Amino acid sequence: MKNTAVLFLSLLTMAALPSAYAQQSTSQDDALTPEAFSIILKDEWAYLRDATDQMMKDTEKRSEFETSPEFQARVTRTRQLFLEKINGHIKETKLSSRVFNVWFKATLSSYDADAGIYSITCSETVEAPYDIPIVQSSIIPNSYVEMSDSILGGYRTSSIRLKFHPDFKWSVARNEAMAAKSSEQNIFFRIRFGINMSQEKFTTKARLRVVPMEIALMDQQNKYVFWKEELR
Repeated sequence: MKNTAVLFLSLLTMAALPSAYAQQSTSQDDALTPEAFSIILKDEWAYLRDATDQMMKDTEKRSEFETSPEFQARVTRTRQLFLEKINGHIKETKLSSRVFNVWFKATLSSYDADAGIYSITCSETVEAPYDIPIVQSSIIPNSYVEMSDSILGGYRTSSIRLKFHPDFKWSVARNEAMAAKSSEQNIFFRIRFGINMSQEKFTTKARLRVVPMEIALMDQQNKYVFWKEELR
C-alpha cells in the first residue's frame, strides 16, 4: 500500500510538471526588462541565421556529378526541410502564441494643468538584431515603437525604441496625474510584443519580425493601467 501511494504521488507530480513549466514561462514573459527581451530576440535571430546559413551552403552550387534537374530537386527538398525545421522550432518554443511584456521606464517631465496634458519621455531601448545578407530584422509598422540602425563606436547597432517626438503627450485629469506623480518611480510603459519567425514566403532572405501588440502606461508595482492603446 505504501509503495502504491508513493507511485500515485509521483505520477501526480509528473503530470503537474508541464503546467508548472508553462506557468513559469508565462511569468518570465510577463515582466521583461529591455535587456532580457534583447537576449530573447538575439537568441531567435541567431537560430534563424544559423539555419539559413546552413541551408544556403547546402544549395549554393551544383556538384560535379549532379544534373541540373537533380540539383533543382535537391534545392527544393533542402528548402522544404529548412522550412520544416523553422516551423518545428516555432512549435517547440510556442513562439507563435507567446506574448512578451517589456517594461520601459517612463519619466514624468511636466504637467500642464490648464491643458490637462502630461509630457512624458522614455530613453530606454532594446538592443536588437540588425540586417545581414541572409536575415532581415524588422518591426511591424505602428504609431509608437520603431526599430532603427545607427553606428556606435564604429560598430553598427540596431535598437527598438519608443518614437515620441520629443515626448509623449498624455491627456489626463489632474487627479490621475497626481496619482501617477506620487508613484513616479513605478511608472513604466509596458509594450506587449510578439515575435514572428515564420518563413511562408521565403525567397533569398529569412525574416524575423517583431510585432508590437499593445502599449500601456502603468504603475508596475500594482499593475494599475493609466492609459493603453492597441497596436494591431
